[in-house]
Amino acid sequence: MSTDLDDIIEEEEDDFVLPRKNRDDDEMDITPMIDITFLLLIFFVVCSTMDPTKIGTIPEAENGLAIAAKNSAVIFINPGSGDTVILNKMDGSEFSRDEDAQASEIIEYITSELERSLGASKQQVMLFGDANVKVGQVTRIQKIIGDAFEDIDSTYIAVKEN
Repeated sequence: MSTDLDDIIEEEEDDFVLPRKNRDDDEMDITPMIDITFLLLIFFVVCSTMDPTKIGTIPEAENGLAIAAKNSAVIFINPGSGDTVILNKMDGSEFSRDEDAQASEIIEYITSELERSLGASKQQVMLFGDANVKVGQVTRIQKIIGDAFEDIDSTYIAVKEN
């Protein structure tokens, strides 16, 4: 009788055994690694700052292009105190030190300079910057020019080396 009982117990145990999934030893689950990669990517994107005023210095020019100043509106950009700049016209006169006033003066100056060179085939602006001028300041002046004058073909930037 004990054999019959043992057979019944073995049959019941066989019913409750879950089938084992055969896995190849070569397979590896890379889902956790992908999760960590995306978490790191999100962390660095959130922690980084995208401030164009914190960009480094203007790189040195390797090659140049000859541009005639007589057909261009020329603005000289010199470093001021702190992060400010001093803007000068071609005749040496200075623009206002206030950034809001500078914007309107730049627009007036370029308008008058381009009206004098109506016979020229190109309309262009030349910005002569000192090597110590911050890139953000040059970008600010370019934005003023670009927003006010959609018909200007090119804005050229020259960097004076020390």
